[in-house]
Amino acid sequence: MEVELKLLLAPEHNQQLRQHPLLAGLASRSQPLIAHYFDTPDLHLLRHGAGLRVRQEDGVWVQTMKAGGSVQSGLHQRNEWEGPVSRPWPQLGKLRKLIGADAHWLDVLAAAQFKQRLEALFAVIVEREIWLLDYAGSQIELVLDNGHIERHGQQLPLNEIELELKQGKPEHLFALALQLLERLPLQLSNVNKAQRGYALCRQSGTQAHHARALALAADATLDQARHAILFNCLQQIQDNEQAVIHTDHAEALHQMRVGVRRLRCALKLFGKVAPCPRQIKDDWRWLAQVLGTARDWEVLGSATLARIQASPGGPGGLHELPALVQQQVLAQRQQAAQALLSPRYTRLLLQMGQWLIAGGTASQDSRAADFSRHTMQRLRKTLLKRASHMADSDADAESMHRTRIAAKQARYALEFFRTLYRGKALRQYLATLEATQEALGQHNDLVVADRLLQQLGGEAQASAPHIAFARGYLRALQAQQPADLQAVLADLSELPRF
Repeated sequence: MEVELKLLLAPEHNQQLRQHPLLAGLASRSQPLIAHYFDTPDLHLLRHGAGLRVRQEDGVWVQTMKAGGSVQSGLHQRNEWEGPVSRPWPQLGKLRKLIGADAHWLDVLAAAQFKQRLEALFAVIVEREIWLLDYAGSQIELVLDNGHIERHGQQLPLNEIELELKQGKPEHLFALALQLLERLPLQLSNVNKAQRGYALCRQSGTQAHHARALALAADATLDQARHAILFNCLQQIQDNEQAVIHTDHAEALHQMRVGVRRLRCALKLFGKVAPCPRQIKDDWRWLAQVLGTARDWEVLGSATLARIQASPGGPGGLHELPALVQQQVLAQRQQAAQALLSPRYTRLLLQMGQWLIAGGTASQDSRAADFSRHTMQRLRKTLLKRASHMADSDADAESMHRTRIAAKQARYALEFFRTLYRGKALRQYLATLEATQEALGQHNDLVVADRLLQQLGGEAQASAPHIAFARGYLRALQAQQPADLQAVLADLSELPRF
């Protein structure tokens, strides 16, 4: 099993790495590497979570297949089978001997016409520098790869650091990366070279990613469930990084924000059994605020303003408002991108991974199913209590907001633990929570829009009359189309018990 951490570094900072105190006095060796990656035209290996390459190392051809495993908070753990071959092309017979008795991966190689359909898809060409470190008793290989990925004349630049654990504790990889981060502008990477090469083959750009499917075993311990849930949330966050940084993909920003919300909800759920360090929680709150602000402006510009209809009684020049809002959208998107490129974000991911792997362990005797049942009972009670306050307070914005948040937390929790439940009650519970969020969310969008427009009015004095008209229109719309609180309360009163 290969265990490594991947970090991105701009080429202009490579010399700073070489001069880092951690590498002082250590001899390095350099070697050019050319690796050819193979698959079928329909990407059979990729679809099964595997990668196959043949690489020339010091004049010797070596074939490597990496498959399965996981990527958790930037830590890559994969099965690896490697051995010499006599040519720059895979020798599947030798590979099968390395795989041994692992029937699953043998079946992947046994697909019909697999050998005949195999072809070289892309090449990775790098100059590699290697240092061997003894770090806190762990043996770690630090590799700097500088070069490019190439397919049919197209090239994708590549400059990355790999920290591979040869012997010792995985948490030491995170500790070493944190020390490097003190002097170098690093980014944590969940994507390996093969994945970048496949993206070049498919000409696939960045896109939005929803949360991946999460399945907990019926007999899962509380600690197993906690790790699976938190890593699932981190995966959603990191899956959307590149789209938020490099594009204006609104859904990617939304999904990354959802991922942060889910993560913060999970940290709160497990707060008593495995408290998260305060600095980590504070940094997640910071990121949530940055992404939330950007997303709120996007919703205002793309959805809420569209609800303002032309009015004979309104002031002229209302068409200027979308342009003013769009300026704010672009500015906030830029701030979100800069936040993800900042050392603070990289440090957060590294500290989070280190904490999850090295500590914060819940009781091994506790069962996830028992914890889930007690948690859902507690969240149900909180939700019903907040809903009652919403009714008593004549539907003020704050009480509706608190009820919506309680519904969202209960929904996230049930989605985390949903494979521990079966039947109609699960579907009814989720449907009710989704409907509650939808009903109260539309009201919240208008409240947020009013706040943002008020802020905009203070910054764009020349457009103040048009902004005042827009705020008035949205308030009137809110009065004419209020949330059906009676229906919401009636549905919540029917929530089943677990």
